[in-house]
Amino acid sequence: MVSKTLPNAAWMLVLTNTNDYVKGAIIVACVLRRLSTQYPLVVLCTSAVSEGAQELLSKAGCILKRIEPIHPPGKTTYFAERFVETWTKLAVWNQDEYERVVLLDADMLPLQNMDELMTVPLPDGDYVAASHACTCNPQKIKAYPADWIPSNCAYTSSSASKNDYFNSGLIVLTPSQGKFQDIVARLYGVPDLSIYPFPDQDFLNEIFAGRWVPLPYIYNSLKTLSYAHSGMWNLQDVKNIHYILTPKPWEVNVKQEQEADESDQRYYLQYQLWWDLYNDIGFDTDTVNKALYNDDR
Repeated sequence: MVSKTLPNAAWMLVLTNTNDYVKGAIIVACVLRRLSTQYPLVVLCTSAVSEGAQELLSKAGCILKRIEPIHPPGKTTYFAERFVETWTKLAVWNQDEYERVVLLDADMLPLQNMDELMTVPLPDGDYVAASHACTCNPQKIKAYPADWIPSNCAYTSSSASKNDYFNSGLIVLTPSQGKFQDIVARLYGVPDLSIYPFPDQDFLNEIFAGRWVPLPYIYNSLKTLSYAHSGMWNLQDVKNIHYILTPKPWEVNVKQEQEADESDQRYYLQYQLWWDLYNDIGFDTDTVNKALYNDDR
């Protein structure tokens, strides 16, 4: 239930370059509006986001705000290219013109109104709220930590050894310039950032260890939960799908997906949901691609 006294709050999303994640951000913006959210979607953009991309985002109803990228000096080794710019997500803590922010990733798809997150009680400004990560590693990715196994997953057992670990795709937080400065100072003091296989996620779990409020999985429904924890997963309950890993929805040809191998077919329905909304909203793919890349891809 949304409080009658609405806080000065916003959904917030970070873009660090012009790529297909812009399409994801457009869908998030349009769907949030369709779901009658009472809060704006603020997109934090670095200078690497093109004018064409920004124009598309503005047309989708986003509030755009320019930020500087966060590139810590510590040694880095990433097993996925998409992790290179994830540190810039920390900039949401610096947006203290808002009392409450809900950070979203662009590879998400809201399915139901989630405005109640804006009034989720937090013990104090040093706490965040988030959903547990799934540490089952159902796709057997070799680069994942060795202890990411079902017996250590919070969704498998309430006593799992790693059940205090959250996914950073959706975080409810209280912005504070002081907190932001503390976070960045700590980040810049880490000489070898390779200790964080999942960069911002591991780091934030370290920062907020013992100081986070668990949210139900429905607010950050990792696409893999439908397979790894099928007994728990109920699409009718899900409020927000998170398309972790690859491929992302915009990379999937749903017309061919049913002919793909079994591992891809697991998530066909979730990809179809994204494309149904994308097509229903009326964005022409060729027009979007031309605006983003000035080409005919």
